[in-house]
Amino acid sequence: MGQAELKVGFGAVEITPPVGVKMCGALEPRTSIGTTDPLMAKTFVATDGTRQLAVVGVDIVGLPRAIMENAIAEIVARTGLDHDAVIISCSHTHSGPYTMGPFFLEALDADYLGSLPALIARSVEQAQAALQPATMHLGRSLVHDGHHHRHVQTKDGKAMNSWMAEALNDLASSPQVIGACGPIDPELWVVRFDDLAGRPLGVFFNFSVHTNSHFGVTWSADYPGVVAEAIRAAFGPEVITVFAPGACGNINPLFGGEQWRAGAELFAVAAVQAAQRAVPVAGPIRVDVLHREVAVPKRDPASQPAGAITRLNWGGGLHYEEVFEPLLAFVAGLPDLWVTSVVAARLGPFAIATNPGELFVEYGFRIKRQSPFPHTVVAELANDWAWYMPTPEAFEQQVYEALVGPNQISPEGIETLVQTATDLLQALWERGQA
Repeated sequence: MGQAELKVGFGAVEITPPVGVKMCGALEPRTSIGTTDPLMAKTFVATDGTRQLAVVGVDIVGLPRAIMENAIAEIVARTGLDHDAVIISCSHTHSGPYTMGPFFLEALDADYLGSLPALIARSVEQAQAALQPATMHLGRSLVHDGHHHRHVQTKDGKAMNSWMAEALNDLASSPQVIGACGPIDPELWVVRFDDLAGRPLGVFFNFSVHTNSHFGVTWSADYPGVVAEAIRAAFGPEVITVFAPGACGNINPLFGGEQWRAGAELFAVAAVQAAQRAVPVAGPIRVDVLHREVAVPKRDPASQPAGAITRLNWGGGLHYEEVFEPLLAFVAGLPDLWVTSVVAARLGPFAIATNPGELFVEYGFRIKRQSPFPHTVVAELANDWAWYMPTPEAFEQQVYEALVGPNQISPEGIETLVQTATDLLQALWERGQA
């Protein structure tokens, strides 16, 4: 069958937990007392008449493979979509509920978690039902303000997280700071889809910044929710914004606490501007997707350097051994191989490569650099939650994300997952040239 015209549909379903459910994103649970803005599952489905693709953005810190697979199975049952053509990417908001252990199991709300697969599937069902002929427009803003590389290097070759200000400003323990350990990724991408009359239907946006600026005691989608508000204000109240975070495991917003919204609005302005100046993509627009199951070795708990937990200090003299020490035993008890998935998808010249963890930005650059597509983004925390994916340099610097527990896949396994993404992008590109 030859390619037909592009069709796109959007769907959105609220997934906000009840007030009183425990909130994630810290080393200790917080009790929710209200809602700043609702948590959502939002989807776009695209087809060229030959292949369908569903991309779902979920305002959740992350979902384990079991819940992801339940959601995908529900999606397949409701829509007939191919299992391998579904990408579910979590925003990683730190103002959402707990979704998995191993600690604070009492904070998990089983009824809420059990409801998520059907709610996610409903958003896909809505999007598929809304399919209509559409045009595609690509826009980008380069955002240099409001975010930073969250690792600060010290003279001994190690590093600390930027929020550990007390330890970093202690001249005895940190006599010299040698600057940030790496770069930011300034690309904020927007893919805008319009109906044939030129009215916007929705947008997909991607940005490589940790979603942890709101961090209060009320539910919030954080800065992606503010971006969605701004897109609706600019293009119409029915326009749906689907978000997937880029490789941002070590990139944080600069603004938090009472200033969180001011920082979020910086990103929202950039997103609106990108959507406004987005340029049309000439047809026909090929829609395609490739999926691969990958088995990678887990992290060896014995590889953690002595004193790695206590040296981080967390800025207040609390070492949190009660949290991190048990994780050594937890990871030791995991299967030797972590089985997960990697997906590469295309919408014409625009490609999406997934990663199941919180991927460090340097790996995101590698995927973009090696991709044969003109425009490529990474969608992390997709179809699994495999925790932090640090670089070899970050392991040597002994940052928080390289502790056993926050990191559960071996350095070799991380390399395999990144290489799998680039291999799939290459195969997808070559298939499109045939």
